[in-house]
Amino acid sequence: MQTQKIQITLTPEEVVALALRGKPLGYNVTKYIKFIVSREAFEAIESYPTIKMGALLEKKTLNALKEHKK
Repeated sequence: MQTQKIQITLTPEEVVALALRGKPLGYNVTKYIKFIVSREAFEAIESYPTIKMGALLEKKTLNALKEHKK
């Protein structure tokens, strides 16, 4: 997957608000926005449903991983 460059325009008030939120974390506005986006993406991924593999498939998968590491 490729990285995506995003450009946004913020009002001066938004910049000040974001700067105030990021300052306690030691982040500038750009880094704080990236932090917010990363956190949201992580939460979205964490909410994906997981399906348990059957015992046979799990055994085959583990064997394949062992072979791959050799």
